[in-house]
Amino acid sequence: MKNSYSLILCTFFIFLSVFMYGQEDKKVIARIESSTVENQIQLKAVVTNNTAMYKELNYLLISIKKGSSGNLSNNKQSGKFSINPNEVKILSEINVNLEKKDALKAFLYIKDEESQKLIAKDSLELNSDLFKKKVARIEEDVFYELKGLTIDETKSKVGKDFYDLFYIQYSQLPDKGNSAVTITELPVRGTSGQINIEIDDKVVYSFITNPGEDYLKDQLGATLKYIKEFNTRKNLIKNEFIY
Repeated sequence: MKNSYSLILCTFFIFLSVFMYGQEDKKVIARIESSTVENQIQLKAVVTNNTAMYKELNYLLISIKKGSSGNLSNNKQSGKFSINPNEVKILSEINVNLEKKDALKAFLYIKDEESQKLIAKDSLELNSDLFKKKVARIEEDVFYELKGLTIDETKSKVGKDFYDLFYIQYSQLPDKGNSAVTITELPVRGTSGQINIEIDDKVVYSFITNPGEDYLKDQLGATLKYIKEFNTRKNLIKNEFIY
């Protein structure tokens, strides 16, 4: 009897965890789909609304191509759109001629129309190692569109509270980097979580969650400090390779 009760209890908790995980997955997802025919690559900006709510959003799709000679060219498409619950929508298409020695970077950003917060993103890179060589200032003009964008990937109330504090403070800064800042939250042992602050897929700072208001404000100050230091180092490295 005890074994049957334990089995039922275990099954219940497994079902509950699967249900909660499914609820967490109900969000807006951005995706860049690519297909290649001969020397041409087609990029599609696709968004999926896994929530139960109708949404009004903005999108920004940018592609940057670097030719074998080192010249850069870019293509940008953006606009407003609406999407119904559980709908998948193709927002835009870009066709790019790409030779074997060419490199390509593409970025898709989805932003909430009302709050202007970044809620989803995706990226694609082909022959990205070629971008590590000399770059031109045209890159700065293209990535200016990304300045000040933030994305919320927190899960708990404490994480959301920190993101709101960060967003209010960060949006008022006069000098921002040209890359989006992502705030993510990972589970750790016990009831705490770990907040990571990411730029260009690099963790620039992290801390363990704590609901205390003073603690969150201290972490906000540290976050802004490390973001500033990261952007300063990034600009110094970039200037060494600009011609």
